[in-house]
Amino acid sequence: MRLAARFTLLLVPVLFAGCFYATKGQYDRAWDADGDTWPLDEDCAPLDPRIYPGAPDLRGDGCDADCGVELDSDGDDWPDDADCDPYDDTIYPCAPDAPGDGIDQDCDNLDGPRLDACPPGDEGAPDLGPSCANPSMAPG
Repeated sequence: MRLAARFTLLLVPVLFAGCFYATKGQYDRAWDADGDTWPLDEDCAPLDPRIYPGAPDLRGDGCDADCGVELDSDGDDWPDDADCDPYDDTIYPCAPDAPGDGIDQDCDNLDGPRLDACPPGDEGAPDLGPSCANPSMAPG
C-alpha cells in the first residue's frame, strides 16, 4: 500500500503539470495587449491601440497608423495610388511647393503654392481619419 501511495503522489503532479486553464479574457489580453483586436504577431504596434492594420491614417502626419497596408514606395506617408510621384519623398499632395523651380511638389498641377485647400487624405480610401500623432483624436 505504501508503494501505491508513493506512486500516486508522484503521478498527480505529472498529470497536472502541463494543464493550464485560461479564460477567454485572459487569452485575449495575452494575445492582444492593446485591445485593438489585432494579435501580437499581426499588429505593427502591439502596445498602441491607435495603430493597427487598416486603422484610420491621416496622410502627411508622419505616422503610419495603418501599418503600411497600402504601398508607399518613397515613405512620404502617401500611398502610391494617391501620390503624384511615388518615388520621390519630397513630392506628395500638400508638400511645400517652391515657386518657379519647375517642379510641382504639391501635386496640384501648378508650380507654386496651392490655391485650394489640401486634401487630408486619399479620397476613396478608408484611411481618412484621426491621426495617431494626436491621441485626443484616436479612435475609441
